[in-house]
Amino acid sequence: MTFRNSMLVIVLGSLIILSLSGMRIGKNAHNKLLLADTKPASEQLVLKYEVIRNDKVIGHMESVMREKAGSSEYITESSVSINLIFQLSIFTKVIGIFHDGQLVSGSVLRRVNGSARANATIIFQKDRYVIQEDGERMELHEKIPYTTACLMHVEPAAYKRIFSENYKKFIPIKQLRPHFYELSLPDGNKNFYTYANGICIGAEVNTNLSKAFFRLKK
Repeated sequence: MTFRNSMLVIVLGSLIILSLSGMRIGKNAHNKLLLADTKPASEQLVLKYEVIRNDKVIGHMESVMREKAGSSEYITESSVSINLIFQLSIFTKVIGIFHDGQLVSGSVLRRVNGSARANATIIFQKDRYVIQEDGERMELHEKIPYTTACLMHVEPAAYKRIFSENYKKFIPIKQLRPHFYELSLPDGNKNFYTYANGICIGAEVNTNLSKAFFRLKK
C-alpha cells in the first residue's frame, strides 16, 4: 500500500469516528421501537445515514439510542468500502453509556480489512475515568456529560465543549446559527452539524486530506 493510500485509510476511518468526532423528525427518518421484556419497556431510536465522498455513496452508518430507567446508551456502527489499488473495508463502532446524565463507559473500535487500527475504552471508576488503548492508561478527573457518541441523537445546544472518544479529551463546539454547529478539532480542522427536531440530519466532516458528508436517509 502506498503512503498516500495508507493515509487515506486513516482519514476515512477518522471521518467516521469524528462524525460521531433529541429526537423526532418524522416516521420515514427513523425507526422507533418499544422493546418488551420482563422489566419496564425501553425506547430505541435508530437513525440511518449515507456516507458520501466525491458525490458518491461509499458506505452507511447506523446510530442507535436506547433509554431505560435513567440510563442512555448510544451505539454507532459504520461500514465503508473504497477501491484504491485494492478493495478496502473500514468498520467503525463507537459506544457511549450514560447514567443520570453522566458517562459511565464508552469505547471506540476501528477495523480495516478485519485488522484493528483503533481500540480504546473509557470507564468511570469511583471519582475518575480510566482510559486505555494499546496497553497505555490515562486518567481524567472530570465528569463527562456529553461525548461525540451523542452527536447524532442529541443536539448539543447546552454545551461549549464535548468529550471526544477519538482524541480522548474535551474539544470545543459552538453554535454558528440556530441548529447549526461547528466542532473544532485539535488538528485544526472543523466539522459541521445540522439538526432538526433535536437530531442530526447532516454533517460535513473534514481532515487535511479529505472531506465526507453524512446524510440522514429518508
